[in-house]
Amino acid sequence: MSREYRRSSSLRMSGIILGRQASAKQKLVRIYQPTYQLNPRKRFNSENVEKILRRIVNSELEEVEYSEKIIPDLCITLADNIKAAIKEDNYDRYRIIVAVSIGQRRQQSVNVFHSFLWDHERDAFAAHNFENCHIFANVVVYGVYFD
Repeated sequence: MSREYRRSSSLRMSGIILGRQASAKQKLVRIYQPTYQLNPRKRFNSENVEKILRRIVNSELEEVEYSEKIIPDLCITLADNIKAAIKEDNYDRYRIIVAVSIGQRRQQSVNVFHSFLWDHERDAFAAHNFENCHIFANVVVYGVYFD
């Protein structure tokens, strides 16, 4: 019995030694501390976004007539074009939200209100209203800081 005990203990010792050699060959992983950046590198500039809105909306909707079939797709493509143009300005850490509303002009008035719960130091919005003899459009872009 003493011989069996010696064999098992020698196997245990060799297993420990092999395990240490295997762990020594593992690649070291670098661990970085968090940066805790609380402010964006480039702030959302409402004036520049309003210029982009005016340029895109006026060129896209200049000669559009109201049609129930065309307007839903036009709203989606217009929102996508505006979002792509604003994302080219590289507003880091901002979520860009674009809301487009287009309606038929028939001697009515429309009031649009915004209500938010956000950080006034970092979040912002830009809006543009467009009218021709057939349609009215309201476009709002929200730049919500995303940390």
